[in-house]
Amino acid sequence: MADVKADLKEDQKTSPGKGMSFKRILSALGPAWIISAVAAGPGTTLSVAKAGGTYGYDFLWVVVLSVVLAFVCQYMAAKTALIGGRGIVSIVQDKWGSLPAWFVTLDALAVIWLCNVVLLKILVAVTGYVSGLAVPWWGIVFTVAFYVLVAHGGYRIVEMLCKIIVSLLVGCFIGTLFIAKPDLGMALGGLWPDLSHLGKAEILMMTAIMGGSIHVTILSMQTYTVHEKGWGVADLGTARLDTALSLLGAFGLYCTAIYLTGACVLHPAGIHVNTLFEMADAITPLLGTYAHGFFCLGIWCAVFSTIMPTFIAAAYVLGDKMNWDMRPQSRRYRLTILAGCLIALPGAFLSGRPVNLLLIMLALSFLGTPLFVGIFLWLLNDKRWARQYRNGPVLNIAGGCALLVTLFLGIKWVWGI
Repeated sequence: MADVKADLKEDQKTSPGKGMSFKRILSALGPAWIISAVAAGPGTTLSVAKAGGTYGYDFLWVVVLSVVLAFVCQYMAAKTALIGGRGIVSIVQDKWGSLPAWFVTLDALAVIWLCNVVLLKILVAVTGYVSGLAVPWWGIVFTVAFYVLVAHGGYRIVEMLCKIIVSLLVGCFIGTLFIAKPDLGMALGGLWPDLSHLGKAEILMMTAIMGGSIHVTILSMQTYTVHEKGWGVADLGTARLDTALSLLGAFGLYCTAIYLTGACVLHPAGIHVNTLFEMADAITPLLGTYAHGFFCLGIWCAVFSTIMPTFIAAAYVLGDKMNWDMRPQSRRYRLTILAGCLIALPGAFLSGRPVNLLLIMLALSFLGTPLFVGIFLWLLNDKRWARQYRNGPVLNIAGGCALLVTLFLGIKWVWGI
């Protein structure tokens, strides 16, 4: 506890300042934007588009709820990290000991590496479709590329180019809305929860949507990215604004646009998105015959740019537990990245439809979320640990809702299996 207090005092001394000027906010924004970029990956794109194509406007409330809860959980993750002065694993170890810290570490690593296995499968599938050479050996090419880019530098340039193309793809979904003109009355009706038809398929869909926006990978990443920015407890206000703009704003627009496009374009045509490439039909009103080609490029870039930061997230988590130096020049950092790449490699040889694998991956990765949300709530209500920074009533109610929703969906989905 003395270490935590010392960290708090040191953070307050070294924090960039307490003012919330517009110029300072613009220069400070960043950590949550990285998180929202990872969240806005192929899994979220698929699950949201499939929900729109399958259920029309009726699941809009699930999409909106997932965005709101993502903001709540990511802000609690940032707040926990800034108060504790370190990442989630070190905080748990200081508070409860080595065994719980190992449990959190293994939980995070299992989820991250599981996601990488499925993401590599999607990348190989899209590459095979575009090139006409549908062979699993693409996985070896991409595994080598990931290791070189992430472990030896240069991945940020590739990631930036991919994100630009993904942003253009999102722009196409938004542009399609102006052509398709969704029914605003039915969309407003879709904001009212309908709990009367929650079968196995609906629970899987809800869990996949929630899993795309609230999962262990991005929750754990948030506790490390805020420190890379150099923030301290004096920057809690900036962290809240950063999280609101990136998740409630950019990520919320991303999810809503794709969902409404699916609801007003795919659903009337009876397209339930059973293959990755059926999603391209959603932007056909805007791009015509170019829709499938550009969609394939966009989804390929989404996978490529999403999978690379997750290798780094695994290195952060393991390095935090082992107290290793995880700078890119470190041998242990490069070995951890190599291990992640090798673990992902079997994904290229997986059988099964990529759509089904993505939905199951999102649902499975969601099962560890209640643990992390519960840890954040516990710590942020501990008077001795959080001190004057502990949660207020609004954040506690929102965090409690997040915990209940994640627990309900996780238990319901496992029970259904």
